[in-house]
Amino acid sequence: MIPTTKHHDGVALWDAPGTGSRNTVHRGPRRDLIGEIADAVRQAGLRFGVYYSGGLDWGVTDFPPLTGHADFTAWRPKDPAYNVYASLHVRDLVARYSPDVLWNDINWPDAGKRAGAWSLHELFADYYAGNPDGVVNDRWGDTHWDFRTSEYEAGKEKEAEPGWENCRGIGLSFGYNRAEDERHILTGRQLACHLSDVVSRGGRLLLNVGPTGEGEIPELQQASLRSLGRWMAQVGDLLRASHPAALTVARPSGEPWVRWLDTQDHLVALVNQPGETALDVDPEAVLPDDAEVRAAPGTVRMHGGGVQVSVEQLTDGPAAVLLPKR
Repeated sequence: MIPTTKHHDGVALWDAPGTGSRNTVHRGPRRDLIGEIADAVRQAGLRFGVYYSGGLDWGVTDFPPLTGHADFTAWRPKDPAYNVYASLHVRDLVARYSPDVLWNDINWPDAGKRAGAWSLHELFADYYAGNPDGVVNDRWGDTHWDFRTSEYEAGKEKEAEPGWENCRGIGLSFGYNRAEDERHILTGRQLACHLSDVVSRGGRLLLNVGPTGEGEIPELQQASLRSLGRWMAQVGDLLRASHPAALTVARPSGEPWVRWLDTQDHLVALVNQPGETALDVDPEAVLPDDAEVRAAPGTVRMHGGGVQVSVEQLTDGPAAVLLPKR
């Protein structure tokens, strides 16, 4: 769970140093939202991380509004004063909430990309000293990272590297967008397919949920999340225990939609259509007669020298077909 602690508008969701009244402790809800979220996340047994917009802060700059396809990165603050301002924020987040993930966005002020005092080098060294298991993403500029990130379809080239994460919203926006409706929101099944695709290629998914100004998750988003939760209750352990299947053994397809996972004892085909589907898998690698179908009723059998699965119905996501490995 990685909440936004400060976005480009510069309003911090905790009493961040130097923000004056530009934070949620001194305006709006008058609460330390990050502290409350951190406590709730850890009580649920989850890891806690923090998102921070280090590359843009409209509250401390005089840059004009940007429209169209202007290069907004050219207008980011790069000076030593902003580097100290942002560094104090991230250090305060680390000191107060001990996050396991530092998820920076856009870039980092150039004045901090060096060794010595008030540098990213010093910040990272101190962070890892306090949390050896902590990780940082790749959006600090041309500096250090522990994992790569893509966003929607942007940065797809990073998904070829080991240790990558795709981030996106349930809809086409990060945060709440009142203009979004059923045309823009992914259904639970679509989320399950997207998650399956990411995991089958060695990545993980960071899914953005956008509450309203009242702190409520919109019903459309709730419906998709509940559907995804029902599917994850059936196949989540498989996803977490798997790694990508070798393309020499099993190959994905778009029509019919099939993705592959590899576990210690099984090759797992994630099949997103009812009826019979031919699986592009090396028949010498599996024992299909003994296979078990999970997430949807069905049978698996050899047919014409290949492997074919028959799925009777689908509910909230792809059927997970377990093929015992030889």
